[in-house]
Amino acid sequence: MKEPFSCAAIIGVGMLGGSLGKALLERGLAKEVVGYDRDKNVLDKALTLGAVTQGTLSLEEAVKRSDLVILAAPVMATLKLLPQIAPLLAAGTIVTDVCSTKKNIMVEALKVLPPTVAFVGGHPMAGSEKDGVEALDANLFENAIYVITSPYQDALARIKQLVQNLGAIPAEFPPDKHDELVAAVSHLPHLAATALVNAVAGMKETSELQLLAAGGFRDTTRIAMGSPQMWRDICLTNGDPICVMLDKLIKELQTLRRLVAEGDGEQLYTQFAQARQFRQNIPARDKGILPQIYNLFVYVPDHPGVIGEIAGLLGKNGINIAEIELLRVREEKGGPLRFGFKSRENLHLAASCLAAEGYRVEMQEE
Repeated sequence: MKEPFSCAAIIGVGMLGGSLGKALLERGLAKEVVGYDRDKNVLDKALTLGAVTQGTLSLEEAVKRSDLVILAAPVMATLKLLPQIAPLLAAGTIVTDVCSTKKNIMVEALKVLPPTVAFVGGHPMAGSEKDGVEALDANLFENAIYVITSPYQDALARIKQLVQNLGAIPAEFPPDKHDELVAAVSHLPHLAATALVNAVAGMKETSELQLLAAGGFRDTTRIAMGSPQMWRDICLTNGDPICVMLDKLIKELQTLRRLVAEGDGEQLYTQFAQARQFRQNIPARDKGILPQIYNLFVYVPDHPGVIGEIAGLLGKNGINIAEIELLRVREEKGGPLRFGFKSRENLHLAASCLAAEGYRVEMQEE
């Protein structure tokens, strides 16, 4: 690991900015972290939580002696911040961001920042529906995909190393390609969840619906609890790719509506089977930029503490877990839990360990 950054400035100390600040300090990736926010109460909380070593209401004070500046504000705010910080930056500073869209940010950064400063676009594919620095998590970036993009190769290499030291998996994409991909796998799901919630919320039987809205509805619509401001900004800065994906979704919904109206059981079965097969292949992560993940499915009764019991058992046996996912909850009789491992060896060790304790397990090696 190269020398840590002397001073990192976090511009916008919310959940994501606070998580980054605390992770930088805990992992020794920055000697100091200065937080900038317009709300002094936020800065006081960030200081108490160990997300920053200093807080300031002055943008100049935050960036003037920083060799790393992280813009952790929503997209529209970040576009306004770039020209504001441009004259305040010292030569050699690396500026990066954490915005969910990249093309507009990169264009603006390359236009307004001085040539003595390098900009690296960033997008950690990690987050929470919770807002505020109180929701920070220093381990938020563990095993998360972290997109980076820049024409400045030295700065790109430095940020790539930083991302790896945060425990994340760096992935390099051109800005426009990034925006097309996230429109499909991130932005469209949020809009679909929003439409689903609003469709149901518009029904009259509110109390009865809330009573019956069990695991399936809650899981499908969880992401609709995200920040309205953030998602408004995403739509305003990635409109064309999002509209392409919305058109695809509308077409699929129209097909399903027609099949339901016609009572075409054979074609409905085909639609559901195709979707199921594609979805089942997603956790394997055996192609593309992501490393192979070996999956172990554990069938357990649904009772408090069961995930902790299994994770603790694996931990005692020195088996490192890369991923945990609860695939079905309460609507069926228990499990399965999915545990992901980075090696086939750990997969087999985990399976043997849990089977010896009486758990029913099933391995997925391909």
